[in-house]
Amino acid sequence: MDVWQLIERDHENIAQLIHDIPNALGGRSVIRNRERLLGDLIDQLETHAEAIDASLYGPMSRASETRHLVMELQDEHHAFMRQLAGLARSHRKDADGWLDAFADAAFLVDQHLHRHAHGLIPAARKLLSREEVEHATRLFIRGKVNALRSRDRAGLGGAELSDLVVVGAVGAALGGLALLAWRSGLFGSRDLPSHRSDLAAEVDVVDRARVGRGPR
Repeated sequence: MDVWQLIERDHENIAQLIHDIPNALGGRSVIRNRERLLGDLIDQLETHAEAIDASLYGPMSRASETRHLVMELQDEHHAFMRQLAGLARSHRKDADGWLDAFADAAFLVDQHLHRHAHGLIPAARKLLSREEVEHATRLFIRGKVNALRSRDRAGLGGAELSDLVVVGAVGAALGGLALLAWRSGLFGSRDLPSHRSDLAAEVDVVDRARVGRGPR
């Protein structure tokens, strides 16, 4: 799986969350369901952005023909993330006005991902060599791992059982990324000191944190 496929998978996950949020069911629990799904969407967008920034924005911003596109994409990301943060703070997630505001933010996200798929990626495919694509794939995975680890650390203080479930999910995601990297042959022997990759060692950090904080 290369960086293009990883980006496509992220886009599919984000699109599914955008579809699920206004259609959340559950009667009295609809607000809680929307809060959870919106939190998942914000997390997905943040980790995706960090992975894109780590893998593609660097080389693309150094190329004169794509530098302006990268700047526009970064500005777009900040704009819709501010809107989503405001929606997350709202206590009226069952109101029509909230759904209208979410639809506006979702439209911006959809436009942003469309520009990724039809602007950034085609340009990057032309610009990057095969070796640079392989390097970008490694950087994408590492960027996502770093984003997940940062989110995990932020949530560890005073963790209750429900928080530990989230940490477990983060650990599982990290493990999945490490397995993906290994299966894709992205980390050769030179990347595996003592038969272990740096990525696998990063996963262990989260695992140890999870094991060390059992339910009270």
